[in-house]
Amino acid sequence: MKRFKKLFALFTAFSLLFSAFLVTPVHAENNADALISQLIGFYTDYMEDAVTDIERVLVELKSVDKKKGEAWDQIMHYWLEVNGPDFTHVGEVPKDLPNDNSMSVVILGFALNDDGTMKQELIGRLETGLAIAKDYPQSYVVVTGGGTAKHNPNVTEGGLMGDWLLEHGLDASRLLVENRAQDTVGNAKNTYEVLKTKYKTVNKVVLVTSDYHVPRGCILYYTKFVLEGLENNSEPLSIISNSGYKTGSLGYESVELQARGICQMAGINVQSVPRKQKLSVLTKLEIKQNKEHIKGEEADLTITAFYDNGFSRDVTKEAVLTGFDKNKEEDQTITITHSENNHTITEEFKIIAKKTEVVQDKKQEAKKEEKDKTPAKTGDNTQLAVFAMLFLLSGIYLLRRMKKS
Repeated sequence: MKRFKKLFALFTAFSLLFSAFLVTPVHAENNADALISQLIGFYTDYMEDAVTDIERVLVELKSVDKKKGEAWDQIMHYWLEVNGPDFTHVGEVPKDLPNDNSMSVVILGFALNDDGTMKQELIGRLETGLAIAKDYPQSYVVVTGGGTAKHNPNVTEGGLMGDWLLEHGLDASRLLVENRAQDTVGNAKNTYEVLKTKYKTVNKVVLVTSDYHVPRGCILYYTKFVLEGLENNSEPLSIISNSGYKTGSLGYESVELQARGICQMAGINVQSVPRKQKLSVLTKLEIKQNKEHIKGEEADLTITAFYDNGFSRDVTKEAVLTGFDKNKEEDQTITITHSENNHTITEEFKIIAKKTEVVQDKKQEAKKEEKDKTPAKTGDNTQLAVFAMLFLLSGIYLLRRMKKS
């Protein structure tokens, strides 16, 4: 009986250990998804104002899953970039791109008319893409879009786009048609599969769509490329440029629409994304001088911001320095200011300058050394002899006067 109890206890211990081994990765996966949801929520609600909290959550995500954290670090920084004022190239042919078969121009489709004909906006996208293809004749061209004509199920966006390009001079050997995608998420997923299976030399993409659609198209394609690279442990495809057909509606699509697409791409339930999360509050700055200041150089400082939740981060590139003169040789007191979300901290800081050594002229030093080595001159002895003679005569005169008296 005792032996049975021991075996049962041993079996139970091993079962618990095995269960823990199985459950832990699932818990980590769930935790990672929750953190990714937080990232999406922070950017959706606050955009660049959430930079600190995005960085804070990324640090936590990397501690849970390093590779996934690094992938989402890339995605979040690119998401910040795509909504910047200078990101979208409207009606431009990008310059200095590789003119070889490592690059593909990807032209995104647009909903067809009910009768199955192309709308002017779709033709505008094709004209924009064809101009790029002509400037880079070694590149491939992908067109993507499924059947969206209400009364004509026999045509697809991709099929009509391919026909148009061939009619306007594109060589058939450069063209690849994707004709199943029903939306931008599908465009990105299907384009990736096509390029990875049929055009393995391609590792760079130029995305072409309408001006207002460029930010969403780029972030969805980028998210797909990065996550596939993570999944397959391979180098992801990269988006090296973009061009938007000018519609005059730049900025029309919302960040929330971008977020929904990212959730679809990442397998995140959009309803699980937390909204209006509390932002970190700036509480203090810590300033460190890394080396003594040398005239003509910029100040070498590290500025760290601290927040109410215990998080800290390097804000050296963001902080504003006032009153610093790089051409000063002496110590100087400057003002350092950093602001985030209506919270501003200003600190005075003394920059220590490197003391310059006084170096004498080499010729002067040589003369001084020579002078030090030269024996001191005694001068002319004539004056000394005359003085001694006068002193002796004076003494004799005094002795004679004393005898007489």
